[in-house]
Amino acid sequence: MVFHAIGLMSGTSLDGLDICFARFENKNSWTFEILKAETLPYSGNWEEKLRNSIYLSAEELLALNSEYGFYLGKAVKNFIKKNQLENVDLIASHGHTVFHQPQKKFTLQIGDGRAIKLETNLPVIYDFRSQDVLMGGNGAPLVPIGDELLFSQYDACLNLGGFSNISLKIKDQRIAFDIAPVNIVLNKLAQKLNKNFDENGDLANRGRN
Repeated sequence: MVFHAIGLMSGTSLDGLDICFARFENKNSWTFEILKAETLPYSGNWEEKLRNSIYLSAEELLALNSEYGFYLGKAVKNFIKKNQLENVDLIASHGHTVFHQPQKKFTLQIGDGRAIKLETNLPVIYDFRSQDVLMGGNGAPLVPIGDELLFSQYDACLNLGGFSNISLKIKDQRIAFDIAPVNIVLNKLAQKLNKNFDENGDLANRGRN
Protein backbone atom coordinates (compact mmCIF):
# COMPACT_ATOMS: atom_id res chain seq x y z
CA MET A 1 0.00 0.00 0.00
CA VAL A 2 1.28 3.43 -0.95
CA PHE A 3 -0.41 6.79 -0.57
CA HIS A 4 0.56 10.46 -0.64
CA ALA A 5 -0.86 13.03 1.78
CA ILE A 6 -0.60 16.72 2.57
CA GLY A 7 -0.62 17.63 6.25
CA LEU A 8 -1.58 21.05 7.66
CA MET A 9 -0.71 22.23 11.14
CA SER A 10 -0.94 25.54 12.98
CA GLY A 11 0.74 25.45 16.38
CA THR A 12 -0.02 27.37 19.55
CA SER A 13 3.16 29.41 19.10
CA LEU A 14 1.68 30.96 15.91
CA ASP A 15 4.98 30.71 13.99
CA GLY A 16 2.97 30.07 10.83
CA LEU A 17 1.18 27.40 8.85
CA ASP A 18 3.18 24.20 8.35
CA ILE A 19 2.45 22.30 5.12
CA CYS A 20 4.01 18.90 4.47
CA PHE A 21 3.69 16.53 1.50
CA ALA A 22 4.67 12.98 2.43
CA ARG A 23 4.69 9.48 0.95
CA PHE A 24 3.59 6.54 3.12
CA GLU A 25 4.21 2.90 2.28
CA ASN A 26 3.37 -0.34 4.05
CA LYS A 27 5.50 -3.40 3.29
CA ASN A 28 5.15 -5.47 6.49
CA SER A 29 5.67 -2.19 8.37
CA TRP A 30 4.98 1.49 7.71
CA THR A 31 7.63 3.83 6.35
CA PHE A 32 7.39 7.47 5.27
CA GLU A 33 9.30 10.05 3.29
CA ILE A 34 8.83 13.82 3.46
CA LEU A 35 8.86 15.00 -0.16
CA LYS A 36 8.09 18.71 0.25
CA ALA A 37 7.61 20.92 3.29
CA GLU A 38 7.14 24.61 3.92
CA THR A 39 6.20 26.99 6.73
CA LEU A 40 4.12 29.98 5.67
CA PRO A 41 4.54 32.81 8.20
CA TYR A 42 1.24 34.40 9.20
CA SER A 43 0.64 37.99 8.24
CA GLY A 44 0.21 40.36 11.16
CA ASN A 45 -3.53 40.38 10.44
CA TRP A 46 -3.87 36.58 10.60
CA GLU A 47 -1.68 36.26 13.67
CA GLU A 48 -3.86 38.81 15.46
CA LYS A 49 -7.08 37.07 14.37
CA LEU A 50 -5.92 33.68 15.61
CA ARG A 51 -4.39 35.00 18.82
CA ASN A 52 -7.58 36.87 19.73
CA SER A 53 -9.98 34.12 18.64
CA ILE A 54 -10.59 33.07 22.25
CA TYR A 55 -12.35 36.40 22.87
CA LEU A 56 -14.83 36.18 19.97
CA SER A 57 -18.56 35.70 20.25
CA ALA A 58 -20.01 32.42 18.99
CA GLU A 59 -21.14 34.11 15.76
CA GLU A 60 -17.73 35.72 15.16
CA LEU A 61 -15.94 32.43 15.87
CA LEU A 62 -18.10 30.55 13.36
CA ALA A 63 -17.28 33.19 10.76
CA LEU A 64 -13.55 32.86 11.51
CA ASN A 65 -13.79 29.07 11.29
CA SER A 66 -15.12 29.41 7.75
CA GLU A 67 -12.71 32.19 6.74
CA TYR A 68 -9.70 30.29 8.06
CA GLY A 69 -10.86 27.13 6.27
CA PHE A 70 -10.80 28.96 2.94
CA TYR A 71 -7.40 30.44 3.86
CA LEU A 72 -6.07 26.90 4.43
CA GLY A 73 -7.62 25.69 1.19
CA LYS A 74 -6.01 28.48 -0.84
CA ALA A 75 -2.65 27.87 0.87
CA VAL A 76 -2.77 24.17 -0.02
CA LYS A 77 -3.83 24.91 -3.60
CA ASN A 78 -0.87 27.28 -4.02
CA PHE A 79 1.46 24.71 -2.44
CA ILE A 80 0.29 22.03 -4.89
CA LYS A 81 0.68 24.37 -7.86
CA LYS A 82 4.09 25.65 -6.75
CA ASN A 83 5.49 22.14 -6.32
CA GLN A 84 3.60 20.66 -9.32
CA LEU A 85 2.09 17.86 -7.21
CA GLU A 86 -0.12 15.48 -9.14
CA ASN A 87 -0.57 12.43 -6.90
CA VAL A 88 -2.17 13.83 -3.74
CA ASP A 89 -4.55 11.24 -2.24
CA LEU A 90 -5.80 13.28 0.70
CA ILE A 91 -5.34 16.35 2.89
CA ALA A 92 -5.13 15.97 6.67
CA SER A 93 -5.74 19.26 8.49
CA HIS A 94 -5.28 19.74 12.22
CA GLY A 95 -6.54 23.32 12.10
CA HIS A 96 -5.75 25.89 14.78
CA THR A 97 -6.65 25.20 18.41
CA VAL A 98 -8.80 27.89 20.06
CA PHE A 99 -10.13 26.03 23.11
CA HIS A 100 -8.79 22.85 24.66
CA GLN A 101 -10.22 21.67 27.98
CA PRO A 102 -10.28 17.85 27.94
CA GLN A 103 -11.17 17.77 31.64
CA LYS A 104 -14.47 19.35 30.61
CA LYS A 105 -14.68 17.11 27.51
CA PHE A 106 -14.40 19.78 24.84
CA THR A 107 -11.83 21.04 22.37
CA LEU A 108 -12.05 23.25 19.28
CA GLN A 109 -9.79 23.49 16.25
CA ILE A 110 -10.93 26.01 13.63
CA GLY A 111 -10.41 25.83 9.88
CA ASP A 112 -13.47 24.20 8.33
CA GLY A 113 -12.36 21.12 6.38
CA ARG A 114 -15.30 21.49 4.01
CA ALA A 115 -13.93 24.87 2.90
CA ILE A 116 -10.55 23.22 2.23
CA LYS A 117 -12.28 20.61 0.07
CA LEU A 118 -14.18 23.29 -1.85
CA GLU A 119 -10.91 25.05 -2.65
CA THR A 120 -8.89 21.94 -3.56
CA ASN A 121 -11.47 19.34 -4.66
CA LEU A 122 -9.53 16.72 -2.66
CA PRO A 123 -10.62 14.44 0.23
CA VAL A 124 -10.03 16.18 3.57
CA ILE A 125 -9.64 14.62 7.01
CA TYR A 126 -10.10 17.02 9.93
CA ASP A 127 -11.41 17.41 13.50
CA PHE A 128 -8.87 14.94 14.91
CA ARG A 129 -9.36 15.66 18.60
CA SER A 130 -13.04 15.88 19.49
CA GLN A 131 -13.97 12.20 19.78
CA ASP A 132 -10.87 11.37 21.81
CA VAL A 133 -11.74 14.14 24.29
CA LEU A 134 -15.36 12.94 24.53
CA MET A 135 -14.03 9.45 25.34
CA GLY A 136 -11.90 10.79 28.20
CA GLY A 137 -8.61 11.29 26.34
CA ASN A 138 -6.43 14.38 26.15
CA GLY A 139 -7.19 15.06 22.50
CA ALA A 140 -4.09 13.83 20.68
CA PRO A 141 -5.07 10.35 19.46
CA LEU A 142 -3.13 10.37 16.17
CA VAL A 143 0.35 11.20 17.49
CA PRO A 144 0.81 8.05 19.61
CA ILE A 145 -0.62 5.92 16.78
CA GLY A 146 1.80 7.49 14.31
CA ASP A 147 4.69 7.07 16.76
CA GLU A 148 3.81 3.40 17.22
CA LEU A 149 3.57 2.69 13.49
CA LEU A 150 6.48 4.81 12.24
CA PHE A 151 8.97 4.84 15.14
CA SER A 152 8.39 1.55 16.96
CA GLN A 153 12.17 0.98 17.28
CA TYR A 154 12.32 3.76 19.91
CA ASP A 155 11.27 3.45 23.56
CA ALA A 156 9.60 6.87 23.51
CA CYS A 157 8.92 9.77 21.15
CA LEU A 158 9.22 13.37 22.37
CA ASN A 159 7.66 16.22 20.40
CA LEU A 160 8.87 19.77 21.04
CA GLY A 161 6.23 22.13 19.69
CA GLY A 162 4.34 24.99 21.29
CA PHE A 163 4.04 22.49 24.13
CA SER A 164 6.12 19.34 24.59
CA ASN A 165 4.41 15.96 24.62
CA ILE A 166 5.62 12.41 24.83
CA SER A 167 4.32 8.99 23.81
CA LEU A 168 5.62 5.64 25.03
CA LYS A 169 4.53 2.07 25.56
CA ILE A 170 3.86 0.80 29.07
CA LYS A 171 2.67 -2.78 29.58
CA ASP A 172 1.73 -3.15 25.89
CA GLN A 173 -0.35 0.03 25.96
CA ARG A 174 0.66 3.22 24.15
CA ILE A 175 0.13 6.30 26.28
CA ALA A 176 0.77 9.98 25.57
CA PHE A 177 0.57 13.22 27.50
CA ASP A 178 1.72 16.86 27.57
CA ILE A 179 4.76 17.78 29.64
CA ALA A 180 5.47 21.53 29.56
CA PRO A 181 5.34 24.65 27.35
CA VAL A 182 8.27 25.01 24.95
CA ASN A 183 8.15 27.21 21.82
CA ILE A 184 5.35 29.35 23.18
CA VAL A 185 7.80 30.44 25.92
CA LEU A 186 10.92 30.51 23.72
CA ASN A 187 9.15 32.78 21.22
CA LYS A 188 8.35 35.25 24.00
CA LEU A 189 12.01 35.32 25.01
CA ALA A 190 13.13 35.69 21.38
CA GLN A 191 10.75 38.62 20.93
CA LYS A 192 12.57 40.45 23.74
CA LEU A 193 15.58 40.33 21.42
CA ASN A 194 13.52 41.67 18.50
CA LYS A 195 13.16 38.24 16.86
CA ASN A 196 9.80 36.62 16.09
CA PHE A 197 11.29 33.24 17.04
CA ASP A 198 14.68 31.57 17.51
CA GLU A 199 15.37 30.49 13.92
CA ASN A 200 17.47 27.29 13.75
CA GLY A 201 17.99 27.59 17.51
CA ASP A 202 20.77 30.13 16.91
CA LEU A 203 20.04 32.17 20.06
CA ALA A 204 19.76 29.11 22.29
CA ASN A 205 22.99 27.74 20.82
CA ARG A 206 24.88 30.71 22.27
CA GLY A 207 23.82 29.83 25.80
CA ARG A 208 25.87 28.15 28.50
CA ASN A 209 24.96 25.11 30.63
